[in-house]
Amino acid sequence: MSTSIGYSSAINGSNGAFNIFASEPKNAGGAIRGWIPQTTILTDKRYQEYEQIRFTLKNAWNTNYRRQLRRNNLKTSITTPFRAVNNAGDLLSRENYSCGGSCQTFQSRPGLKGLRGRFGSISDSCIPSAAYNSLQLLSNVPAAACNVKYVYDSSDYITYLKQRAVNKNYNDLSYGGDNYNASQSAQRAIRRY
Repeated sequence: MSTSIGYSSAINGSNGAFNIFASEPKNAGGAIRGWIPQTTILTDKRYQEYEQIRFTLKNAWNTNYRRQLRRNNLKTSITTPFRAVNNAGDLLSRENYSCGGSCQTFQSRPGLKGLRGRFGSISDSCIPSAAYNSLQLLSNVPAAACNVKYVYDSSDYITYLKQRAVNKNYNDLSYGGDNYNASQSAQRAIRRY
């Protein structure tokens, strides 16, 4: 029998309810980052959708953009949080700006040497084509590596709002209830029959 710390091991004695080993008071929600307690509703048909949202939040959202701004003593980005989180534009709204970063074009074609300098190359000059204030000259904040001219529709924004609501409770230790099972027992009593 394995002795890993997990869902059914001895260290998880309360079967997913409040667990002193899973608490981290510094995090919002009070749990270890990324930890999900056991679900209280066993007939949730949309759990796969919830898992997909958490996967998107973890792997696709640009959640470190605030740290990048804080490093330069900036409180907010010039773009909206929707565009900042979805990598939908430059954080400082710099036009035609490239300063290192990832290249979006295919760079290794067999038999063609020196292709990188001719098309799809990344400039290292770090000077925007138009700067409207001195904050836009900061090269510590990475440049956008996306199509900044793409127009998002309302369904993308609604998806963002749903993901933002899940992100607020990403590390929620109580999983929608309180830490002492009072609301969970009431919820289970309602769905018992």
